[in-house]
Amino acid sequence: MNSKQELENIIRKAERKRYEYLKAMFRYVPDAIVKQMSYRQFKKDEYMIYAKTPCDTIYVIVSGDVAGVDYQKQGHVYYFLDFVRMPVVGDFEVFGDISEYTVSIYAAQDTGTLLLPAASYLQWIQNDENALFLRIRNIISMLTLEQKSEREYLFMNCRERLIRYFVSSYENQMQDSCDKYRLDKTQLELSDRTGYNIRSVQRGIASLEKEELISIENGKIMISKEQFLRMKQYEDE
Repeated sequence: MNSKQELENIIRKAERKRYEYLKAMFRYVPDAIVKQMSYRQFKKDEYMIYAKTPCDTIYVIVSGDVAGVDYQKQGHVYYFLDFVRMPVVGDFEVFGDISEYTVSIYAAQDTGTLLLPAASYLQWIQNDENALFLRIRNIISMLTLEQKSEREYLFMNCRERLIRYFVSSYENQMQDSCDKYRLDKTQLELSDRTGYNIRSVQRGIASLEKEELISIENGKIMISKEQFLRMKQYEDE
């Protein structure tokens, strides 16, 4: 990357809240660090990080979203970060002085990223109090909410976990749109994300359809804004 102006033009592609965060984070970034950055677009479902590979690159998410996946023993898959709008990916290991990525990260949708060598990122953020403060505050906020969510999630049945997943999915993809949201996830993927077997997922989906909290069209789960609001109210109770 040639200049801070080029960097500014790239981060302007971000939605407003993310743009404001990135603009503040890069406020005092040195020209030398900017020149080591590059921009790359990842296609949906394309992996940017593989677990157990050298942690040599930091990814700043400009547009789109990422999801994390951890392949457990006996073939079990654990998904996370599905709906967390992460501004930076790959620096947990840098802060922890860990030489390899601990999880795999892929693009949940077409995602634009800024790439920076991990060593350069560490050198910069150690000497930029503003950037370090913003990043640490973001990490602590995310971990606090994640721990709270995990405690609640532990005691949820399959139906309740499906509702939470559908609500989060709608919020992430549709935001203020009045159109229906089509969930492009298989029953196996929903099983992986809820931690329940496929039969439980099937019963949960059937129950939610019977209550008209979701609709099934051509074999796909559809969620209208009205259905989203009803599930959201149920989740908040």
